[in-house]
Amino acid sequence: MVIDAGVVVASSFRGIADIRSRLSTELFFKKAALPTLEDLLDRYRGGELAALDEVEVAQFGGPFQQGVWVAMRTIEPGTTDTYGGLAMRAGRPRAYRAVGTACSVNLVAPFVPCHRVVAASGIGGYGYGLDVKRALLKHEGASFE
Repeated sequence: MVIDAGVVVASSFRGIADIRSRLSTELFFKKAALPTLEDLLDRYRGGELAALDEVEVAQFGGPFQQGVWVAMRTIEPGTTDTYGGLAMRAGRPRAYRAVGTACSVNLVAPFVPCHRVVAASGIGGYGYGLDVKRALLKHEGASFE
């Protein structure tokens, strides 16, 4: 895959070893201006919750997963959607389980905000643990339980 060097392709709350273990395909970068991620993350932490939307992302996945990730980025900060609701946003209303799988393989959290996707019966799961999911949702002012 060839991508601009200014695109986030993976992020993790577990460190660089986790990122490397999850990227199984060689990436080729073409030169592009890098966004100031530190500045964007500082703005997000400071309460400018839409700052992460400025980051272009790219990750490997099929057409369905790509559609889910695009739809996931339409969930506004401070709000949540269910797996079923996200399936509807992605144009596949019966594919809520597949939406859960797309969430679980998302490599660029929180830039693609899978933490904003919850189960109809409660908070649901999160690959980085429910404490991290709750902290992100609380930071964004989302009601989730």
